[in-house]
Amino acid sequence: MRSVVLCGIFLAKVFICCAQLPADELKKLRKKRITNYAVTGSMVFIAGAADGVNQALVYKYGGVKRVFPNLNDQYWWPVQSAYNKYKNGDPALGAKFPGSCTWLVFTTDGYHMTRFINHLFMSGAIAFKIVGHEKKKWYVYLMEVAGYWIINRAGFCLTYNRFTYFP
Repeated sequence: MRSVVLCGIFLAKVFICCAQLPADELKKLRKKRITNYAVTGSMVFIAGAADGVNQALVYKYGGVKRVFPNLNDQYWWPVQSAYNKYKNGDPALGAKFPGSCTWLVFTTDGYHMTRFINHLFMSGAIAFKIVGHEKKKWYVYLMEVAGYWIINRAGFCLTYNRFTYFP
């Protein structure tokens, strides 16, 4: 939690560096920056949370079942769900449907779905950041990268650590 607060402080410093603009332009710029940081930060957090669930499915499935006892193992447990993409669960019979082994694999099991969500939201965050592009000093980019990394890892830790399992 402390790292999230520090990230907020670093990002807040970015807002201070634009004090020489007229008041109405300054207000518009601040609103644009806040929106950009909020949307990008949220997307990075969701990507980290999806990564945390993904890794919990792989390494802490007992903890996942403790938190969600009614999960369908056939979809969520990677040991069983790995065969969902094949006809009758047999790799020798080929794909269950067109794309089930390639570009639509995220529809076949929880492992691939969480990977898809992670990649989708991280790519969305990057795209949103590019669209809201403005020229900044080099160290501001470093602070943003560090801040977004902290936000991503906070999302990861909040989900992954939730599934601690002690047999």
